[in-house]
Amino acid sequence: MGSSWLICPRPRPKAALRVVCVPYAGGGASAFWDWPDLLGDSVELWSAVLPGRERRFGEPAVTEAALIAAPLAEAIRAEIPKPLVLFGHSMGGLLAFDVARRLGDQVEHLFVSAAKAPHLAFGGEPHLLDDDGLLDWMTTLGGVPADLLAHREMLGLLLPTLRADLTVCAGFHGVRDVIDVPITAFSGTDDPLATVADVAAWQHHTVAGFDLVVRPGGHFYLKDDPAAVTSALRSATAREGVQ
Repeated sequence: MGSSWLICPRPRPKAALRVVCVPYAGGGASAFWDWPDLLGDSVELWSAVLPGRERRFGEPAVTEAALIAAPLAEAIRAEIPKPLVLFGHSMGGLLAFDVARRLGDQVEHLFVSAAKAPHLAFGGEPHLLDDDGLLDWMTTLGGVPADLLAHREMLGLLLPTLRADLTVCAGFHGVRDVIDVPITAFSGTDDPLATVADVAAWQHHTVAGFDLVVRPGGHFYLKDDPAAVTSALRSATAREGVQ
């Protein structure tokens, strides 16, 4: 179910709320496959399917945010009824913000996770590293599964997409747009890429209310305890009467 840009792994036509998730750099829609059980029967989960991975592996990855956010926003507008909220982790948070800006009042709430506020510099220019350096950088962050590290040829196929995604992230530096959508930002206490202060700076990008949720862990803290994120997501939307 879904267009080339969207997939709904477990349709729930009677759901009271739709959550659209946007993956992190190098990640895919499958990163959220276990979330439907955590979100409950009243929530229908959709995932963004980006070029260069999974069923779109044969397509070149995109290096400009607008070339992702614009068609993704159009797909959401065409396929997903209100009420809906957006969630994005790392790069996904930046892209979800761009999508929310385009969709306006169609979005009830924006959740960003482990992402620096867009006006801040991404830092370190990891997209300019060679393959070995880029792999070391991502491994340090905890973004490469241990079983994948043994398959160097497969990693070599994935690195161009990762590099393109990080180029997208770097392109947000200086963006100061403000949206009329509430933002909840999640941060890992020990995240070296997006510190708690970096994530708290999202408060400057909304006029509709802001909340900061700090969780134990690093950049991929949500892999250790996804239920903590989905629970906070459900609580925030329930407080506003979305569900």
